[in-house]
Amino acid sequence: KEGVDWLLGPFLGKGAFSLCYQARDIRTGTLMAVKRLRFVGESGSEAEEQLATAMEEVEIMRRLYHPNILRLFGIAYNPEKKHVDIFVEWMPGGSITSLLNQYGAFTESVSLAYILQVIRGISCLHKHGILHRDLKGANLLVDCTGSVVRISDFGASARLGSQGSVAGQFQGQVIGTFAFMAPEVLRGEAYGRACDIWSVGCCLLEMLSGKPPWNDSRLTNQYALMFTIASTDQPPPYTKSISPSVRQFLDSCFNRVPEQRPTARRLLQHPVFSAITSAQEPSTDTSRMIPLNR
Repeated sequence: KEGVDWLLGPFLGKGAFSLCYQARDIRTGTLMAVKRLRFVGESGSEAEEQLATAMEEVEIMRRLYHPNILRLFGIAYNPEKKHVDIFVEWMPGGSITSLLNQYGAFTESVSLAYILQVIRGISCLHKHGILHRDLKGANLLVDCTGSVVRISDFGASARLGSQGSVAGQFQGQVIGTFAFMAPEVLRGEAYGRACDIWSVGCCLLEMLSGKPPWNDSRLTNQYALMFTIASTDQPPPYTKSISPSVRQFLDSCFNRVPEQRPTARRLLQHPVFSAITSAQEPSTDTSRMIPLNR
C-alpha cells in the first residue's frame, strides 16, 4: 500500500497510457520504478477490460527471467482510484532514445553492443512464444553504467497460439509505434516473430543516426508514414557512414518478405558481432521461464 509499504518519488516520464515514477520500498530501501496505469471510461466492463490487459503484461513479465529483460517486482491494484501500479527495477541510465536526445548518435561499436543485448532478450521472448510488438529506443532501458540494456514495456506484447506463428492470429492488429512497425503489420496481414526482427533493425538505425527511422521531412503526418512503410520496396534510409557488415545486417532485418528475415537466434550468430569483446558486452543468455504458483 502506498505510504505504508512504499513511497512515491519523482516523476520519470509518461507513455501513451501510463505515467512512470521512481518509488522506494520502505522496508528494504530498494529504489524502483512504478508504472501507473490509470483506467479510463465510466463502465465497470471497461475497467475490467483494462485491468485484464494490464494483467497480461504482468503475466508476461513475471514469467520471464533474462539479463536483458526488465525485472518485475510486483503489482498493486487500487479499485477506488481506478489504477494499477506495476513495480519494476529502476534503470538510472534512462532510455536509449533519451540518451540519443542528450548525447547524439552512438558509435557503431556501442550500437552493436547494445543491439546484441536486445536480440538476446528478443530471442528469449520468441523462445517462449511471445511477441514484443513495440520495440523502439524509448522501450530499451540502460543501467547506471551505460553498458547493460533491458527491454521494457510489454503492454503491446502478445502470446503466440503455439510455438509456431499461427496464420491470421494477429491479422489486422496494428499495435506499436508506426515508424518501427514492419510493413506486413501496417498492411493488416498475418504476422509473427519476424515483425520484431524488422523493429530490431529500426532500433539499430535509431542508435546509429540519433533519429527515428523514416525521419523524412516529406512524411508530414502519420498516414504518409504508414503508407510509405507499407508500400515502398526500400528499407528506411541508412546513414552514409555505416560499414558494409552493418549494412548487410540491416538488409537482412529489412527483408520485405517476413519469412526470409533471420530469426533472433540466427541474428545472434551474425558476423557483425564477432568483434564485440566481453568487456563491451557483459550480458550472457541465461534465460529461463519462472513457473507460476496458482
